[in-house]
Amino acid sequence: MRKLTIDDLYLGLKDLLTTRRVDLEASAIGFVYVPQLTARTKQLEDVTERRTTRANVTELADADGTHDGFGQGIWLYTEAVLVTPGMSDAARNAALRVREVFIPERSVLGDTYAEEAARAKRNRPKVAELEGDLKSLPVPDGKTLLDWVNGFLDAGDSLDKLLSDRSTIEAAATGTAAATLRANTIGLLRRLRDALRDEVAANASLPRDLEQRVFAYIDELADRREKKVKKAPGAG
Repeated sequence: MRKLTIDDLYLGLKDLLTTRRVDLEASAIGFVYVPQLTARTKQLEDVTERRTTRANVTELADADGTHDGFGQGIWLYTEAVLVTPGMSDAARNAALRVREVFIPERSVLGDTYAEEAARAKRNRPKVAELEGDLKSLPVPDGKTLLDWVNGFLDAGDSLDKLLSDRSTIEAAATGTAAATLRANTIGLLRRLRDALRDEVAANASLPRDLEQRVFAYIDELADRREKKVKKAPGAG
């Protein structure tokens, strides 16, 4: 985790407190850490909000526009299938499955760039599971809803890359307070991990893979950050 940036940590903690919260609170130590993690997430958010000059502003706005455009199209398409009289049960069921996975609520299109990027990463494997449903729903220009969903997720991946690039660009400008916050947050996560590992070892009723489930996305972010560092010019 030592290579994680402020933005990586914010993204990881947000995921930990939402997508993985049930797993986190399955352990006594995880439940105890929730208030600290919540407070730390707010501190990380405050640091990003205080930055007055951000890198990749135009690129991120463009990627977000593409992401939300595809998202609106997917939402409105599935809504039309669900409410229009005479649609087959097969079409309605396919539209419902697609909506529940990719855009369960239209409001998710107003989420932060980081949240939209994280959701795209989580949902990418589900395209294969729903490929039959997606291909069964035609859209204009000889395409299917599969093309729209791929465009939606590709834009989410672009947001993730642009956020990562932003972190790299802004790292040199990060103040002492932000650097301290970053170090303290990494320390907090390491203490949580060590304590969770001890609790799992001592409590046979907890899932054996609980540590991996809780830290899955943070580990993914850390692995990607390590790979970026190794690929950087002059690395190694």
